[in-house]
Amino acid sequence: MSEIGTVSIMFEELKQMLKPLETNLTNKANQEPSISTTDIQKITDHFCQSEEVILAKLEGIEQIQLAPKKVSHRLTIDIASSWVFFSMIGMGILILISFFFHYQQRETISQLSDNDLKYRYIKAFNKSDSTSIYKLEDIFGYNRNPNKIREIRQATIQYEEDVKARAERLEQAKLKEEEARKLQSEANRLKQ
Repeated sequence: MSEIGTVSIMFEELKQMLKPLETNLTNKANQEPSISTTDIQKITDHFCQSEEVILAKLEGIEQIQLAPKKVSHRLTIDIASSWVFFSMIGMGILILISFFFHYQQRETISQLSDNDLKYRYIKAFNKSDSTSIYKLEDIFGYNRNPNKIREIRQATIQYEEDVKARAERLEQAKLKEEEARKLQSEANRLKQ
């Protein structure tokens, strides 16, 4: 129940308590012009009791209004709910489809990597005859041999590094030769 509802109920209770007191006072005043001391004592006692109850009710109202309001938020997932159930089923299906495509893509990448290594090996060692290609297909496909594949990869990488080193040496030799020609032409100009 809200605070406003509680406060309004308490005020209604106060009204109900004050009505008998008011009717009692009006009846006494209308009946006799002179009121006896016992009647005054009864009215005073009744009024004091009513006053204590009223004050207690008002204090209760103050406590209700001043009490801090604690709000707690809860998130529940109920499988019985059709929306949650269908969402979970949909996510499960999406995850399975994602795994399937991931597996297919991994196979494709592996196949492309193998083809790249075969091409680089053939290019490096000029083994483009039918028996060499059949041996490569046997090693990479029919009877896959990881040790032989590792050896082919290492040999190909070593050959490519050697080619790069030789190209760098040739480039350096060419630069030195050009520098030597420049120096020779300068020396010839200085002699003349």
